[in-house]
Amino acid sequence: MTGKGALLLAGLLALAPLGPALADPFEPKSHRWEEDYAWMAAAPAPTALGEQIKFLPLNPERSAWLTLGGELRQRVDNVHNGQIGLSSSPDAVSATTRGYLHADAHLGEHLRVFGQLSWADEGGRKGPDRSFDESAPDLQQLFADLTVTDNLRLRLGRQELPLGDQRLSEVRETYNLRRSFDGVRLDAKAPGDITVTAFDTRLVINRPDAFDDRDQPGETFRGLYVAAARPGLDGFWLERRRRASTYAEGTAPERRETFGLRLHGDREALDYNLYAVGQTGRFGTRDIRAWALSADLGWTFATAAWTPRLSLRADATSGDGRKGDDRLETFDAPYPNTSYLSTSSAYWPGNAWSVFPLLTAKPSETLSLFLGAQSMSRMSKADGFYYSAQNPIALPAGHGQVMMRQVYTRAKWEPRRGLTFSATVIRQFAGDAARARGGRDGSIVSLAADWKF
Repeated sequence: MTGKGALLLAGLLALAPLGPALADPFEPKSHRWEEDYAWMAAAPAPTALGEQIKFLPLNPERSAWLTLGGELRQRVDNVHNGQIGLSSSPDAVSATTRGYLHADAHLGEHLRVFGQLSWADEGGRKGPDRSFDESAPDLQQLFADLTVTDNLRLRLGRQELPLGDQRLSEVRETYNLRRSFDGVRLDAKAPGDITVTAFDTRLVINRPDAFDDRDQPGETFRGLYVAAARPGLDGFWLERRRRASTYAEGTAPERRETFGLRLHGDREALDYNLYAVGQTGRFGTRDIRAWALSADLGWTFATAAWTPRLSLRADATSGDGRKGDDRLETFDAPYPNTSYLSTSSAYWPGNAWSVFPLLTAKPSETLSLFLGAQSMSRMSKADGFYYSAQNPIALPAGHGQVMMRQVYTRAKWEPRRGLTFSATVIRQFAGDAARARGGRDGSIVSLAADWKF
C-alpha cells in the first residue's frame, strides 16, 4: 500500500459507521449520481458526519440541497506470467490507489448539477504505461440534468455511461480510473415500466497531468437502449466510430453498429441473463458481419446453509474466418465489462468462447465467497486471440483452440456501510494454442480495500 493511500484509508475508516453492510437509505451506490437524498428534507437531522453531508440545505425551504461524498480504493496485485506469459513483462507486484470526491447540487425541481474529481496513483507495474492507471487530479464527471417532466430528463456534459448490466458499455470499475464520455443523454419513462435512453458522446482519454483529460480524437459513441422491466427484456442499437481500429486483419478506420436483445429475470430459485447480439458496419473497405451469444443461468438454494447459488455461464463471440477477404467477422463489444467475461479480465470479447461454472455462498450478511473455473478458447483458428482491446495476439495455425483454463476463488467482506475488503486468487493454465506462441501457466493474487462515503 502506498503511504498516501494508507493515511487516507485510515482517516476514512475512523469516520465509518459501525455495523454490518445491511441495506439502508445511506448505502452508497456504485454510480454515485444515482443516489437521491430528497427524503431527508422532511427527516430528523442525522448525528453522524457521514450522513449529515448527504443533505446540506441551500435555502430555508430545504427544496434545494447539496450532497457530498467520495471514495478511496487501495489495491495490490501480484501477477506471475501475466497474460498467460504472452506479455513482454509478465511478472509484477503493483499497488494502485484511487480517490474520488463528488458534489451533487439539486437546485429545485428541474435542475441538478453533479461534479466529481478523480485522482489515481500506481506503482510497481511493468510494461507500457496505460492511460487509466495514474493521473493527477482531474475532472471525472461534470454534468447538468434538466428534468423537463417527471418522465423526461436531459443530461449534458462529462458523464459515465453504464448501459443495462454493463456487458457492452461499462464504467471500467476493475481498473484505477473509470471511463467517462463527453456528450448528451436523454432518459425517458414510458407506460408499462419502460425506460428509453438515447445518447451521443465522445470518449474521454485520461492523461497524466492535472485537468488535462480530453476527448479521444475521431472516436464517437451513440445509441439507443430500451428496457422493459416486465418481462425483463432489453433492446439496443449502438454505434461506435474510430479513426483507427486494430484486429488480426490489420488497422483501418471503423464504423461498427451493435444491435440485439437481452432477456433477464428470475422465477423462484432460477435466475437467467441471455444475450443475442449482431454487428454490421465497415472496417476500411471491408464489411463487418459479427455476432455474440451469451447465457448465464443460476439456481439459488434459499433454504440451505449459506444460501448457495450455483450458476453456469457460456459466452461465444465470432472470429474472422479468412484473412485478406472483403469481410471482417471479429466481434468487438464497444466498451465491455471484461471482468464479467473473465474472472481475471483475461480476454477481450472477440473470437472466443468460454464456459464458466461458479458457486457463490454467504456465510453471513457481511461475507460472500466465490469459487469457479473457466475454459476459454478461440472460435476461429484463422483469427488472433484478443487478450486486451485492439491487441490481437497472433497464434500459429494447427495448435488447437484452447487458450486458457483457470480456477478462481474470491472472498468479499463488508463489515461496515460502504466499506469492502476483498481477496482474489486465480490460477491460470495455458492451453496448447497459447503454449505454441510461448505461453506459460500463471497466477494472480489481488487484495483490495474500498471505502465509499
